[in-house]
Amino acid sequence: MRQTGRSAQPKAERLSESSEMYLQVIWRLTEKEREVSVSDIARAIGHSLSTVSEKIVRLTEAGFLRHEWREGVSMTPRGRKAACRTIRKRRLLETFLFRMAGYGIHELHEEACRLEHVISDRLSDALDRMLGYPRHDPHGHPIPERDGTVRKEALMALSDADQGRTVRIARLKSPDAEVLEYAARVGLLPERSFTVVEKAPLQGPLTLVDNSGERLAISFAIASLIDIHAGEKADEEDALVRGRQSLWPSFRQAGP
Repeated sequence: MRQTGRSAQPKAERLSESSEMYLQVIWRLTEKEREVSVSDIARAIGHSLSTVSEKIVRLTEAGFLRHEWREGVSMTPRGRKAACRTIRKRRLLETFLFRMAGYGIHELHEEACRLEHVISDRLSDALDRMLGYPRHDPHGHPIPERDGTVRKEALMALSDADQGRTVRIARLKSPDAEVLEYAARVGLLPERSFTVVEKAPLQGPLTLVDNSGERLAISFAIASLIDIHAGEKADEEDALVRGRQSLWPSFRQAGP
């Protein structure tokens, strides 16, 4: 369980919005690979190679990154903690907007992006406490702890699930608002359970059935953007799923 007691923490140094953005992007790129290239970072951020190179030099000199000439870029413990601090704020903000402010799941990203750079650690701690110390944001992404740690989870793409398998949705990976709006409209949301009753060959559509017996056909492309919990057995999760799915009908109506 997330700890409800918060000990006094040293005040984190203030970074510019640009630095926070760079650290977040590099953190995401290095989740699977220890090092990434400068060109990968430039592509992800959408800035020129020269601009990104200059910023990486400054962040390296400040102790947030490791980078040698013509080598890959990796994060120092200090850099990872700084990145997770901002990511924690964003995911708590998204959870607040979704649960308390009536935003649809496809409307969270832009609003949270504006706010994450201006709220204090004190306010993010207050949001965490008010929301009951949530473990995940509405998209299913883990919310980092106060000390910057992030829980590891065993996940796999829905598109990789075998026909006949009962699965539980863990995470919506796409940042695209249209994809998220579609997923919410048809009920493809974290903690919902489905059985893959048909899987067409050659990356054809998947047909799913939920606990009520309702059928849903989705494209392979959409299924590849949804993560499920890996290694679970249907009989181990049914009780948990039935309890949590009762919450989703009201959530599906969230938003203007």
